Amino acid sequence: MRAIRRVSLHLLIVSLLLCGSVVHAAAGRPSRPPRLVGDSGAPHLLGGVFGQPPRQADASATFMPGEVVIGWQPEPAARAQAQPGRLDVDRASPAWRTAAASLAARSGLAVLDLVPEYGMARLAVPPGAEAAESARLAALPWVIHAGPNYLAQAAGYPNDPRIGEQWHMRRISAPAAWELTFGSYSIVVAVIDSGVDLGHPEFTGRLLPGFDYVNWDDTPNDDNGHGTHVAGIIAAAANNGVGVAGLAANVKILPLKVLDSQGGGNYYNIVTAIRRAADSNVQVINLSLGGFSDDPLLQDAIKYAADRNIFVAAAAGNCGSGGDGCTAGANPIYYPAAYAGAFAVAASDHFDNWANYSGYKYYVALAAPGGLSGDEIISTLPGGYGWKFGTSMATAQVSAAAALVLTYQPAATYAQVADILKNTADKVGPYTYIGGRNDWFGAGRLNAGQAVRWAYPPSLQSTATAYRFLLGGSLTQARVTLPILNGSAQPVTWQATELTGASWLSLTPGRGTASYSAPDTLTLQAGPTARPPGNYDAIVQVRAAPPSSISFQIYVTLKVTDGIRQGFLPLIANQAQAAQWVDPAAGGIAIYPTNDTPYQVGLPFPVTFYGQPRNALSVSFKGYVSFTQPGSGATVAQSACLPTAALPNDAIYALWQDWNPALGGQVFIHYPDADRFVVTWFQMRRFPGDLPHSFQLILFRNGGLLLQYRAVQSPVQGTIGIENWDGTIATQIACNGAGRLPTDGQAFALTSELPWQ
Repeated sequence: MRAIRRVSLHLLIVSLLLCGSVVHAAAGRPSRPPRLVGDSGAPHLLGGVFGQPPRQADASATFMPGEVVIGWQPEPAARAQAQPGRLDVDRASPAWRTAAASLAARSGLAVLDLVPEYGMARLAVPPGAEAAESARLAALPWVIHAGPNYLAQAAGYPNDPRIGEQWHMRRISAPAAWELTFGSYSIVVAVIDSGVDLGHPEFTGRLLPGFDYVNWDDTPNDDNGHGTHVAGIIAAAANNGVGVAGLAANVKILPLKVLDSQGGGNYYNIVTAIRRAADSNVQVINLSLGGFSDDPLLQDAIKYAADRNIFVAAAAGNCGSGGDGCTAGANPIYYPAAYAGAFAVAASDHFDNWANYSGYKYYVALAAPGGLSGDEIISTLPGGYGWKFGTSMATAQVSAAAALVLTYQPAATYAQVADILKNTADKVGPYTYIGGRNDWFGAGRLNAGQAVRWAYPPSLQSTATAYRFLLGGSLTQARVTLPILNGSAQPVTWQATELTGASWLSLTPGRGTASYSAPDTLTLQAGPTARPPGNYDAIVQVRAAPPSSISFQIYVTLKVTDGIRQGFLPLIANQAQAAQWVDPAAGGIAIYPTNDTPYQVGLPFPVTFYGQPRNALSVSFKGYVSFTQPGSGATVAQSACLPTAALPNDAIYALWQDWNPALGGQVFIHYPDADRFVVTWFQMRRFPGDLPHSFQLILFRNGGLLLQYRAVQSPVQGTIGIENWDGTIATQIACNGAGRLPTDGQAFALTSELPWQ
């Protein structure tokens, strides 16, 4: 095979240079044996670091013939010449030429490449003399590392044409992460790989100027496909109507090409790229590659990035079971994944089993879906899309998840990001987690949704910041239960206090703990009271426990009248009319309320409902919308006739029924024009064999509302109508087969007016 020259050094330990050992991309298992094999029989010295004894090179290592790399402690003047953000070396400058000539004189070898500010260089030696020359150079007092320029190669496979969907995104709960963010445009992920298809539409506007260390130019175009595949998993554009979506679809990519068209590379180029990326102020480095050789320069490059608080994700390798290209045998130590400061990623399959090619070692931090042959990961490829499998694909998902975490916690340290990813992982697989981990999955399989929820800042809020009670006559007390919500997975301990109105308002329980997955509740009770008719105000403050300053207030109004009775307002004959169905397929947006948790939606214009202006509502899968009530599944199940004090109140019941989400059904919101907002429940069923029901609610800017029925089963079961905030005033059209039952193609126009207005 054709040998391709590249720069690479053995990893050093301080601020040395980067090394040139060749690494395998971490995506799929090695697809071919190493291209270039050096003198593997004679051990060579890797110069001692800070007085430590030199280490022996791995006898199974492969390296660039005719090259060695060396490292030394750079002079302060040379380090001061480093230009932050610069990715290449100005080889034409007089300073570089002078430094190269000086190094050639001191080493006795021709200089192939030199990075003075990092204290690293690539030197030419006679083929076959790599070990001897490394030993000679290591003995020089000013050299702190000398060794071969090890080879690396991509681990991914080009495979079948695009088929199926991105199953790995669902497995890691990406949709839950996307509920919050697709990442920040200010986050940069360096993809150190085979380059990226610079013209691919999935990366338009989000590729930073990178560098090609293989051909030494500023066009890191991908001639292998591995790097483009990895970059697509991380940051392919979302919601652009084509192709696939990356997990962190908004982040920027810095493409640094260190692998050639065959997927091979060397440590020197990788070390250089790591250091250049670290100096370019990236937040994440993705290393879907690796090699079998321990190298101090590579190790030091990882430390260099970690010291700058950069999250480095590195593949655990694809030789867990040995096989072609695994020259170090089954389950070898894989570098740089094995180094401190690298977040080592193993691979799982579609069903959360260990992928049998994936490396399993003590240093594995986490697993993510890597796929298997025949059940691979789809992503971008040069000019299109395709499939690959391996730890490279898994590593890219972890890099993207780290970028999402950093979107909400940009000041987080490497250790903090790593802890979030590990602490929110799912403990899957057949292996026991001893002390929270095992060698196959590390801390578990990545759960991006949970990780982002944990990174999301803790908060406190409710579905209502104002509430009105109405008492009078025999009705001397009323209560409402409001949710205490926290958008973060981090629990918040809270306490409720009455700032005013303590004489007629009570709070239960008054304190608690809320997180995203476990919201709490606060019950407000007005009365019992014998107060004279009039209006009374109170303010309730809900505050997080110190030292947090998170808080919100609920403004409570009590209206006491001489007498009140519950009742419903009769229908007016002309409220029934022919429906003019708004097709949700024409611009509608699918939303996903669960059976028990409504979906909150902001309104495009204020809606006045029973005298109160509303700017948002909660859409329930159960066929109603509520303006202030959460509609929790714990308190809302079967429908009830109106009016009722039971939840939900302050609601419009298009067809309130306990619809079964397991039988299908879809909910849409729609903005067909500037004056209408539409909620559609489409093909809802209650039980197996039930006919599908399709109905919708239209809110008008002028305050009107319309209930429309496209397909309903006769007699209609469930509740249709509207009800005010405390369940004392309602307009009921139908309830459980009685009343004015709608038929297919019918609509009802309603108004929400208080009887005293």
